[in-house]
Amino acid sequence: MPEFPFFRDLVLAVGAALVGGVIAQRLGQPPLLGYLLGGILIGPYTPGPVSDIRHVSTLADIGIVLLMFELGVEFPVARIRRVRSVALGGGSAQVILTGVLAIGISRLLGLPLVQQVFFGAIVSLSSTVVILKLLLDRGEMDTPHGEISVGIALVQDLSLVAMMVLLPAWATAEEDVGWTLLLALGKTIGLFLGAYFVAGLLLPALFAAVARLRSRELFLLAVVLAVIGTTVALSALGLSTALGAYLAGVVVSRSHYSRQVLAELLPSRDLFASLFFVSVGMLVDPLLLWRHPGTFFAVVAVIVLLKPAVSALIVRAFGHSASTALLTGLLLGQVGELSFVLARLGADRRFIGEELYGLVLGGALVSILVNPVLLRYGGALLARGLPRVAPSPAPSDVPEAGRSHLAGHVIICGCGRVGSELVAQLRAAGFTYVVIELNPIRIEELRRDGEPCLFGDANNLRILKDAGVERAKLLAITHYNAAASELTIRTVLEIHPALQVIARAHYAGDVQRLRGAGASEVVVPEFEAGMEFLRWTLGHLGLSLAEIESVIGRRRTALKPRES
Repeated sequence: MPEFPFFRDLVLAVGAALVGGVIAQRLGQPPLLGYLLGGILIGPYTPGPVSDIRHVSTLADIGIVLLMFELGVEFPVARIRRVRSVALGGGSAQVILTGVLAIGISRLLGLPLVQQVFFGAIVSLSSTVVILKLLLDRGEMDTPHGEISVGIALVQDLSLVAMMVLLPAWATAEEDVGWTLLLALGKTIGLFLGAYFVAGLLLPALFAAVARLRSRELFLLAVVLAVIGTTVALSALGLSTALGAYLAGVVVSRSHYSRQVLAELLPSRDLFASLFFVSVGMLVDPLLLWRHPGTFFAVVAVIVLLKPAVSALIVRAFGHSASTALLTGLLLGQVGELSFVLARLGADRRFIGEELYGLVLGGALVSILVNPVLLRYGGALLARGLPRVAPSPAPSDVPEAGRSHLAGHVIICGCGRVGSELVAQLRAAGFTYVVIELNPIRIEELRRDGEPCLFGDANNLRILKDAGVERAKLLAITHYNAAASELTIRTVLEIHPALQVIARAHYAGDVQRLRGAGASEVVVPEFEAGMEFLRWTLGHLGLSLAEIESVIGRRRTALKPRES
């Protein structure tokens, strides 16, 4: 059976992705990291079962196509628009500055010019997937550093399109480099525009015609034909498959069928993308990292130290607070899926050698592994060393006279989903309150609604005094950042020891940490949701109210034991 080796290698690759993904998930890491490690274990450089990279690469190419297609369909212009100045200006500056500095470092390492430029481009990109997972895990999607980091990462994703056009053209140019780059750029733009308008007329009509048949199978076939067909057609005209897939996604995004198209492809995308990451891991030689420790350390340092520092300085230059700049820089301190796409392009076209390719992939693994640790602990330690006095806050909508007469009021730190609900109910009940919020977009919304609010950091003594903390009755901290919450609690209790503080925690381990800092109550939203599910479930199963309350009471005591 001549095709048996293909299926054997496919089973090995899928099994490696499954086992690696499960282990990574259990350890609180992105599954992407598990896929890469699984690829290393079945690769030719480690003991154990060996899979043929050629067999897996065919399916991995489909993974690249689907990744780029999804990027084209889902590119959220609205999210960039909300932080457009720092996302567009700061994101572009971050890519350029990080790339230039990385080129300088790689030159000191003795790399050829073409490899220097590819190295700079690869490490300048960050993983949007990893950033989103970290923000969702920490409940910080709507924070300033969350919105800025996602905006910059999306600009980096767009820059990949330009890199994939310009870098190969530059690397193969023999003379008159400027003309070669212009020609490549013009050809790409022409193909993009032509395909955009032609396919923009054909694809919606195709989807509409097939959708009328009310057959999911036929609609899925139409989707696959549109994606693969557009990609193949553009590849035949000289565009790479990845760029062709990206443009196919942009074209499909114009159709009101785009969400259903994406829904049909997502399961396949996840499968083939995992095989792509496995194929990347198979090319990592652990002994190569051991043989070149100095170069490997330099690669890791560029990704997890240099890039965060550059990113933080740029965000700070755009007028954001030091803590926001620091957290944004740490979030961007890794490389991921689109860097692998660019590295794969460089390796396939022989623009970068196997040695650099392996070192970059090894550095990527380390960066994804240490990024959550640096963000959780490094950010908290560095933030404590920052000066307490923040830049002058924007004018508040709480007049000076109003602030001086505030007494017995509630101070709400953070006005996301939880804070907004608290504001709405306090307003309805007629209680006095002041909101402290560091997100300028949210502040503008609060001001339009006439809410009493202060722009600033709740750890800043001046902001707290402006909110009348000495005369407040209660302080509610509604964000997830345990390190910042602990600092706020200790600061306010130095000013007003009798103040009641309610804080929010994400991890069970943070409950005692915040109570130890002086919080009167600590709320864990996920735990509370679990208790509501438990209450209704036990009720429908026939338990009495007293029995239900007894069960829930024991669970609450286990999570938040009271001090005797």
